[in-house]
Amino acid sequence: MSSHEQPGADLAASDPLDRDPQDLDSTLADLQVDINKIEDGHHEVEVALPSTWIAGILVETDAEVPDGGIVRLEIDVQADATVLVRGHLSAAYVVPCARCLDPATVDAGAEAGEMCVTYIPAERLRRWTELSRDALEGVGDEIEPLDASQLDELAYEGHTLDLNALVREQLLLAYPMRALCVRRQACLGLCSGCGETLNPPDSGSEAEVSMPATCPNCGRRLDGETESEPAEDTPWKRALGKLDTDAILGSSKKSQKTKKSGPQSGN
Repeated sequence: MSSHEQPGADLAASDPLDRDPQDLDSTLADLQVDINKIEDGHHEVEVALPSTWIAGILVETDAEVPDGGIVRLEIDVQADATVLVRGHLSAAYVVPCARCLDPATVDAGAEAGEMCVTYIPAERLRRWTELSRDALEGVGDEIEPLDASQLDELAYEGHTLDLNALVREQLLLAYPMRALCVRRQACLGLCSGCGETLNPPDSGSEAEVSMPATCPNCGRRLDGETESEPAEDTPWKRALGKLDTDAILGSSKKSQKTKKSGPQSGN
């Protein structure tokens, strides 16, 4: 791990996004802020996010990143070294539509919402954890000591605040469970028979389009009904049909013969 990565990660909330930077594209130096250089305790920063960097974060998804993004942050340093970070992400990427597999754009900023995170010195968090553990000694097992991973605050060491993990998290949180293309709810999806799209060639908006009765590509009925297919005429079927006919005729002749040869009442 780089020396600029969150050194207090063991004290901060467990962060599955805190991976080796080599697994991502890189660590952006502009997202590493020296709080000792912040004048008047307030700092505003705007950082360009290269498309390759965003793609590296989303490498384990099916997202494509055609363009880069921007993150705008406001950093306020309080007298006790507590740091409040607020900001907004402007970035987008593309995933397959859940219905027709056409490109569906994801607005990462709108999905993730506003960022608001509090950072505290790692040493202070250590003290809180130790005091909590000491205070609860002998109380019993029903009360758990303070666990740093359960706090809303994140820890930082020294005077460098690394905000790479924060932006990575916003990008990943924006990844949707289900995205729709530009047609939104009007998307007709794919044919379950041939897999071709059911959307008309000129459809590219949310305007409602009626579902066709059959697939334009393979002719499969789309109303849930199944078409009855004519029985295939084969030598085996003809032979079986002849056997059935002979059996019926033979049974009929036998019945007539029995009736004629039956006992007659005497005078």
